[in-house]
Amino acid sequence: MSVEWEKIVRSINWTLVFSLVNFGILLYLLRRLLFKPALEFLDRRKEQIAARIEAARQSESQAQQLVLERESQLKQARERAEGILEGARSEAEVLIAQAKKAAKTDAAKILSDGKHRLEQERDRMIHDLREAYAEIAILGAERVLDREIRIDDHRRLLDQLLDEISEETLRIEA
Repeated sequence: MSVEWEKIVRSINWTLVFSLVNFGILLYLLRRLLFKPALEFLDRRKEQIAARIEAARQSESQAQQLVLERESQLKQARERAEGILEGARSEAEVLIAQAKKAAKTDAAKILSDGKHRLEQERDRMIHDLREAYAEIAILGAERVLDREIRIDDHRRLLDQLLDEISEETLRIEA
């Protein structure tokens, strides 16, 4: 048995050596041809994912900055709009006050003009009444005297009577 055992050990040794050498070659080839490219691919992929994550973070921070800027601009726009509205309100109040003042002035002017026209009309009516009264007085005097008066005398008497007649004699109340 010893010869057989020696044969087995020799055959196992060479088989083990060949198997180990084959296994080493296989590991070298796998590492060189498969693991190294796979690891490089995974490293590149890892870097791409990290770059995308960083770009997403930057985009998110930029988006937050834009949101803050838009909110600030919106706040400023609201403040400007409120300022414009307040200015419009104050201008409207000023315009209303000016319109009221102009209306009061116009009303006072209309009343003044009306009073003036009324006084003119009253003066004209008084003048007409004086003339009519003078003509009646002359006609009455003419009948009393039973004679006709010349036109020049008639005019002179009318003017003289007009000067003598006053508002109290006509009893006209204004």
